Amino acid sequence: MNDEVNNGVERFGRFDVDYSRRTITRISDNAVLKVSRSETHIFALLANSANQTIHRETLLKECWQGKVVTNNSLTVAIKNLRTAFSKIGEHKIIQTEPKLGYSIKEAALADDGYFQASYKEDDISKHIEAHQIAEIIEMREHTECIIKKSELNNQDKRRNSRFKRFESISISDFIVVSFFFLITLFACYQYLLFVDTTDVDGISVHYNGVTLPNPVTEAITEHKTGDIGQWYAFPIGGLCERYQLIGVLNEHYINLTSQVNQEQCND
Repeated sequence: MNDEVNNGVERFGRFDVDYSRRTITRISDNAVLKVSRSETHIFALLANSANQTIHRETLLKECWQGKVVTNNSLTVAIKNLRTAFSKIGEHKIIQTEPKLGYSIKEAALADDGYFQASYKEDDISKHIEAHQIAEIIEMREHTECIIKKSELNNQDKRRNSRFKRFESISISDFIVVSFFFLITLFACYQYLLFVDTTDVDGISVHYNGVTLPNPVTEAITEHKTGDIGQWYAFPIGGLCERYQLIGVLNEHYINLTSQVNQEQCND
């Protein structure tokens, strides 16, 4: 029910809608309602389709273009419009169509000259303040939606970053663990070389359980009066029966293999 558009002001029956100023003016007495941008568009959409039901989804899409809003935003906007109109004696402008949406009857827009000013300036001030608060709530809802989307994107980025770090760390960890495993295995192998302890002229010697040859025991006996506290004797392989002799002096290892007479291995 659009009668005319003049300088950005659109007339619907006995009401003028100024989109730039966000006002709805009753022509008969110049009663002005200050509303939000979305509320201005809601009234204009309902008035322009008088006697038709406009679905909630349509109102959300058309009256909040470019914004992400909830059904609660529409409920609050309709309530604010009804409160504003009730201040000037218009109590049944917007009709609720259960489970569908809202409508404005053409008869409610007809100019019958009956309505007179029945509001106070302080009521209008309170109403303007209420709509300013509604606009703030609307902006906050929109901002919260943007923040939530941003937080979800950041969480995805952090999750992908952690996954990439996990991939790189897993490879390096595998190398480190493998290295230490080999060291441990080698240490165990070395320890297994000394599965037993024997006594050589009162001296404790760690060895592999095989009877030590005379050159080894003689070399140990010759150092009986020294400060060496521990002895290790173990074969070093080869075709000959060659042994390596290690002594521990003040927590230092001393290789005494050269002092073992192993000439029989050179034949």
